Amino acid sequence: MQLSKIRIKNYRLLIDAELDVDKKTTLIVGRNNTAKTSCIDCINTVLSGKNFSYDDYPLEKRKEFFELITKFMSKKISFTELCDNLSIISIEFLVDYSSDGIEDNLGALSPFIIDVDLDTTEAIIRVEYKIKTDEKILWTLLENSFYTDGVYSANIEEVHDEIVSSFTKIFELKIYAINPKNDEDKQLKTYNELAELFPFYSIPAERTLGEDGGQNNNTLSSLISSFFDVNEEDLDSNVATEVIKLRQIIGDANKGLQKQSNEILSSIVNSAIGFGYPNGEELQLGVTTQLKIDDEIKNKTMLSYTSGTLGESLPSTHNGLGYKNLIKMEFLLVAFSKDIEKHGEACIPLLFIEEPESHMHPQMQHSFASYLETFLERISNIHIQTFLTSHSAHIANTMDFSKIRYAQKTISGVIYKNLHSFAKSNADNMDFIKKYLTLSRCDLFFADKIIFVEGASERLLLPDVISKCEKAGLFDTQTYKLTAQYYALIEIGGAYAYKFIPFVNFLGVPCLILTDIDSMIDGRTKAVVSEGKTTSNSTLKWLMRKIKSLPEKDKSKIDLADIIALTAEQKTYGKCHIEFQTKENELCGRSLEEAIKNVNRNHYGLTGKVTEDLLKFEEKSKTDFALNLICNYPDYEIPQYIKDGLIWLNEQKVLE
Repeated sequence: MQLSKIRIKNYRLLIDAELDVDKKTTLIVGRNNTAKTSCIDCINTVLSGKNFSYDDYPLEKRKEFFELITKFMSKKISFTELCDNLSIISIEFLVDYSSDGIEDNLGALSPFIIDVDLDTTEAIIRVEYKIKTDEKILWTLLENSFYTDGVYSANIEEVHDEIVSSFTKIFELKIYAINPKNDEDKQLKTYNELAELFPFYSIPAERTLGEDGGQNNNTLSSLISSFFDVNEEDLDSNVATEVIKLRQIIGDANKGLQKQSNEILSSIVNSAIGFGYPNGEELQLGVTTQLKIDDEIKNKTMLSYTSGTLGESLPSTHNGLGYKNLIKMEFLLVAFSKDIEKHGEACIPLLFIEEPESHMHPQMQHSFASYLETFLERISNIHIQTFLTSHSAHIANTMDFSKIRYAQKTISGVIYKNLHSFAKSNADNMDFIKKYLTLSRCDLFFADKIIFVEGASERLLLPDVISKCEKAGLFDTQTYKLTAQYYALIEIGGAYAYKFIPFVNFLGVPCLILTDIDSMIDGRTKAVVSEGKTTSNSTLKWLMRKIKSLPEKDKSKIDLADIIALTAEQKTYGKCHIEFQTKENELCGRSLEEAIKNVNRNHYGLTGKVTEDLLKFEEKSKTDFALNLICNYPDYEIPQYIKDGLIWLNEQKVLE
């Protein structure tokens, strides 16, 4: 059995969110402030048996909340109507037990299976943060804020403060088993039953490594010393053998140390006692020590790092945070795996790790993501479902698409998009997208907006071009300009950019594609734009087929004249906008380099009558071309098609 889906309503930005859960690892990615951590926080709160706070209630629901409370306190609606209409925080866990046979022991899941139909293989557990059923409690809490001497006179500020402070008194957690075939058929369950089903462990993003000489429960050293308190049967067999050996040595040493210290200290004490004590008729004074070597080991154990060649050691503080972070997570995971084995197999353990990439260099991040599932399987025979949140392109691009959930923020709240569903419906493009993301390590999943460019020239020029556009006031139509947003600049080429268009539209991220018109006489011969009949650019061909409703694999010729005639609206497909060279100074360049030469003729020594042939780029290095322009001609003009594209991108709303 396994957790297959989580539904969260009315928790922070999660107004109505559904998260598909992978059978092994679920990775949640997305821009900042897209409720990646909120999802884990919500689950942790419920599984810990804690109450939600007023701060967890969504901002957009609070007006409605206060209106309903006011109607109830002014006796315009009944308590029942209040409860029925109030948006409450809730979370549903859907458990799939189709792989378990009828004869299998479902263990902790059994209390939540209330449908006796043998064909049903799904259990639903719903946790609701409901108004307490006693109407008098609510009325007593709020009466003084709404009534003065029995007369209705609501003090809005007072009402607000009272509700905020009394939020946990007004609401309480209720746990239900829901009949999958009848949502109205439900049974009240206990927190203990929920906790037995979902043992969990959470490793937060802010991990205290604490190897600075001080001990606390979160340090690596304390985790190592904790082996003294673990039952031998709960340890790995190899580790247990060594721990037994160490405990035997410590036990023998404790006995010898205590006997010798007792004798010596007793002698010292008796020699120091005066005033007639002791005498032969009284008990003799002695000393018994409680000194234990294992206590000292526990309290004074510190990690150190030893040179293999010199045999010298350095303290833990001299080692990098990345390695300590990795070591600490390994210890925590081992401890969690041993704990859940006490529950047996009839439970669904959940592990939450926030931002595992903390302090790790890229290669370490890649190794962690690749090895995590293998490591968990090695340390425990109980299947653990893991949730990760990350801002790391290295981790995201290491994970299989089937495990990635993209958190998209919309006006109506955050939704979690299952990349696996996209992959199934776009199989033709997926191999390329996966390979490209893996090779390029691009941060497409974390950007506010995306810019796809042809090659090195555009990649080098675009940051400077964007800065120049801002200084020229081209972005002033928006309060938050393009330069203040996080855009991903991705070099992809005109031959492949179109493969990303369906994917970008699926993610819902505004995207600008700057590509070359690549005019051709036929399918084999390059030509200046004025003589061109078609294009070699696959992205432009793709766009024209979409406009003409032609099959994607249609091989009919795409006329260059039709491409040149495209309007701004026609260049936009979903969240993507495509721009290419246009006519300026009576000429149209075939590529970026030609377009730049066309609008910066003086810099390139183009005087008198300039023809398209004179614009041809004949240098060996496009990189050198771009660097030369930036360094030697800082006041260069920007081709109009690039301006048009960047203005379009600047005006796109991130949140829709």
